[in-house]
Amino acid sequence: MSRHPAGQRADALIDLVRAECAHAAASHLHGDGHWRCVAATGARLIEAGEPADPAVVRHFALLHDCRRLDDGEDPEHGPRAAAYARRLAERGLLALSDEQLDLLVRACRDHTGATTTTDPTIGVCWDADRLNLPRVGITVDPAYLSTLAALDEGTIAWAATLHAHPPTWAEALRQLA
Repeated sequence: MSRHPAGQRADALIDLVRAECAHAAASHLHGDGHWRCVAATGARLIEAGEPADPAVVRHFALLHDCRRLDDGEDPEHGPRAAAYARRLAERGLLALSDEQLDLLVRACRDHTGATTTTDPTIGVCWDADRLNLPRVGITVDPAYLSTLAALDEGTIAWAATLHAHPPTWAEALRQLA
């Protein structure tokens, strides 16, 4: 992906998560392709002016669904992803401050149960995931979006088509570096 040390760390983390979460990573609905779409959507929301922390959004995209057991109903996958993020941090594998890690953990833990948030970073994380719901046949409900940029009809339409041709990790992360 990149020769830059930060890019190399991102590549190594992506490879590790794919290996440690092989079932989830292989999922057509909730796996690596979806993770890349969430990263690209988060980048688009930030580019539109949302004041979110790109590092937290980047890590959320990779981790939020990585601990799913299957593509069905799995209400505990968010808390499992949050716990996994903490374990990765304890292993020194996440280049995040304590404050950033706390945001990431909250975003992962609550991304399926909460409705909206006033925190701009968590809002971008959740909206980036929710804007990709058409991939599973669910229409985006504006009542569940936290950011103004996510409410833009052009952004909603763009995200609805993203899953058909997911970006590469390099493309998805270019704006979240």
